[in-house]
Amino acid sequence: MKRRELAKKLAKNFREMRGDMSLKEFGRKTGISYATLSRIESSQQNVSLQTLEQLCISLKCNISDLFK
Repeated sequence: MKRRELAKKLAKNFREMRGDMSLKEFGRKTGISYATLSRIESSQQNVSLQTLEQLCISLKCNISDLFK
């Protein structure tokens, strides 16, 4: 797997799963800052397990769904 490929998959899937909800609104819902979410969505942020868990809870998905 090429470097940054996982980050790009996460960014694409997060963007799709978030739907029409703005990053600011999603940030309020999850407790993750807008800046962090923006960097995740642009594949510029390394993501901790805690952040992945928060995303999964808020998106009501499994961690594997974020990397399909």
